[in-house]
Amino acid sequence: MTTQEQEQAKKEPDKGKKNKFSIKASTVFLNLVVVLAVCMACYFTYNVVTGNNIETSSEAPFTPVTEEPDETPPPETSAEEVSSGAGSSSDISGESSAATDSGSEDSEDSGSEESGEEVSSEEESSAAIDEYDQSFFSNTLFIGDSISTGLSLYGFVDADYVFAIQGLAPSTLFSTEIGGETCESKISSVKPERIVIMLGSNGIGYGEIDVIAQQMCDTLATLKSLFKGEIGVVSVSPITLAAEQSTDNALSSSAILTYNATVKEYAEANGMTYIDLYTPLTNGTDYFYEDYAEPDGIHFSGKAYQIMLSTVQKAFE
Repeated sequence: MTTQEQEQAKKEPDKGKKNKFSIKASTVFLNLVVVLAVCMACYFTYNVVTGNNIETSSEAPFTPVTEEPDETPPPETSAEEVSSGAGSSSDISGESSAATDSGSEDSEDSGSEESGEEVSSEEESSAAIDEYDQSFFSNTLFIGDSISTGLSLYGFVDADYVFAIQGLAPSTLFSTEIGGETCESKISSVKPERIVIMLGSNGIGYGEIDVIAQQMCDTLATLKSLFKGEIGVVSVSPITLAAEQSTDNALSSSAILTYNATVKEYAEANGMTYIDLYTPLTNGTDYFYEDYAEPDGIHFSGKAYQIMLSTVQKAFE
């Protein structure tokens, strides 16, 4: 190499040299972006599939209302079909058509009466448990926890007439703000005709029952001093057997019943309307009827809200 070439090489020492791994910086950056995108996609997919929520709470999260199952009773074989079948059989065997027609008519009349009675009974039973007048609640203020939030979230009650939030308890009612309003200011702003309050499930199971019940009684006393209209006190609702057996839940049926009995005695002794929601939601069992409950066995399906409103209305009438 000549002296001139050596000097030129010193000026451009990296010229002609290749990257040790023959990798461009842009390629490295692009690969990092792809890896990051894949990781994010996997993260969100996992959370959607497992139902995980980044936010945490001491109370079970409110689950959405599921589609109501079709509760229309399956069609039964009517007396007309039975008698029609008997008539066909008689014709085939060569029996007198006149005798067949006569027997068929008797069977139809008898069967129709029985079928009519059964349908009427079922319809009356269904109507009695979930029928209510929406206008009846146009000026009723509901106070409660996450269960009561569903009243407005799913369109059963105007949101302006629901003062409820997840985790609310008797001891925190008057110190909690919801949407910038306290319970007292909410009562003053909407001026309701009546108040319906349902609280206690966030304390039962996590403290002594008599203490939680006394806190509710104290809360009712304060509420009555602030509001001179009708006050309805709704019992704490039941839980399913599965929820009671779950290690994720501290509630129990026996604790709920003990709490409800104490609150009922106080409410009735102080001129308030006690509303037993526990009984209609258990549907003749000791636990929350599963068709009325969300998967967590605590919160309400749409059907349960209908039963709640129907029960509340009947209690005031």
